[in-house]
Amino acid sequence: MIVVPKIVVDSKEATYARTILMNLKKFGAIVKIMPLTIGDYVASKDVGIERKTVNDFLNTLTKRDLFTQVLMLREVYPKAILILEGNLGSVLRYRKVHPNSVYGAIASIVRSGIAVVPTASPKETARFLYLVASQEQREEGRRPEIKVVKKVESLEELQILFLSSLPRIGHEKAVAILKMFKTPMNAINNFRAWRRIRGIGEDTIRRVERVLMTEFKYQNKEE
Repeated sequence: MIVVPKIVVDSKEATYARTILMNLKKFGAIVKIMPLTIGDYVASKDVGIERKTVNDFLNTLTKRDLFTQVLMLREVYPKAILILEGNLGSVLRYRKVHPNSVYGAIASIVRSGIAVVPTASPKETARFLYLVASQEQREEGRRPEIKVVKKVESLEELQILFLSSLPRIGHEKAVAILKMFKTPMNAINNFRAWRRIRGIGEDTIRRVERVLMTEFKYQNKEE
């Protein structure tokens, strides 16, 4: 079955990604531009995509905003994707950022359940968007679905986001943890007792323990 995929593009992203939009249309996609509260592209009701050039990614590496964006994307789209556009190896050669910091951040994102897809250029990004949307939309009822996510503002939302960023926790389990232990600090101090919560097993406890108990090693010198 031939599918003409429909891809929703965030209106702000559209002003910076004209080459991507042009190529999406050349490939045959239907492009709809509208404001999105989370993500840059929506390829189906299940797939939300954030795009960063490698320079943008390095610029936001030390900011919480990057991780907040992609974690919130994962909360509302079961298949969350981060596109890294450009030649990361080439950029690292002239940027004063240690490779361990960069690949460590990518590893954290992947371990949070978000797929990271490298593309070499805007045209390749457009090709990937077209193909993933085509594959997703072959099934009936899987056209793009816009999901509204409000900005994280309240203390409760920040507490949930903090715990949900840990391996295999997510929003629902973070809420259950907070209900049982009342505060994030109490929850962290008693993380081994999380096994009393339904859906949290020994493997999850071990993964959380590794994150919480492993000594942080930061190197700021070029290799």
